[in-house]
Amino acid sequence: MEVDVLSEKAKKLKHVKVYNRLYSMIQDGVYPPGGQLPSEPELALQMDVSRMTLRRALALLQEDNLVINIRGKGNFISEHNPDAELPGLEVTQHPVRCTLSGSIEETEMEFRIEPPTESINQNLKRKTAVVVIADRWYKRAGKACAYSLSFIPIEVISEKQIDLREKEDLFQYLEHGVYKDAGSSTCQLSYTTTGNFTAVKYMLSQHASFILIQETLYGENHRVLVSSKHYIPVESFKTQVNAVAGHV
Repeated sequence: MEVDVLSEKAKKLKHVKVYNRLYSMIQDGVYPPGGQLPSEPELALQMDVSRMTLRRALALLQEDNLVINIRGKGNFISEHNPDAELPGLEVTQHPVRCTLSGSIEETEMEFRIEPPTESINQNLKRKTAVVVIADRWYKRAGKACAYSLSFIPIEVISEKQIDLREKEDLFQYLEHGVYKDAGSSTCQLSYTTTGNFTAVKYMLSQHASFILIQETLYGENHRVLVSSKHYIPVESFKTQVNAVAGHV
């Protein structure tokens, strides 16, 4: 009986041994930053383990931000130092760009102008005659991997002199400009299963689990500049919060 228990423990620890071996190989430069790991069948053969054991080891490496899985392409070594102190969500910045694992290679945007619904007015904390609704799909290797839905009061479009005839103007404001203009922001994180059908145009993940970040950016006099919903697949989500000592 005792031998059986020890054997079971050894099996459970096998993926940790594979993790340690791969970790050392990454640190030693055998697999350099930005490089691709061998395919799972090939790597499992090299490690002399089952693919299930290998996947557990890879999952641990992904948790540590050492390996990034790109759907349809394979596993790659992260180009970022996981120990580097990066700004977290306590800094006003684009939530998708600071929480999505891996790089964003392309962003597709569409927008429309509509009268606001009651719920949109509530999110914007003001009544506005017209609202600009922008959809953005973030892509990697030609496939959508995250989605943002943003609401901008028409008054903000006018104040910031955004030319809606030039889509790039709106895109640059939503991706960069508003984060420079914002004096403060709030981000509420929650779990949702609505990501794939909310994104409409593209499927973001083979799974239904998403992190939803509801973001509100405020300008002068605490007026809302932009209200957004950002959808990130759970398997691609990462974040950190750099806290300081204080009292509640």
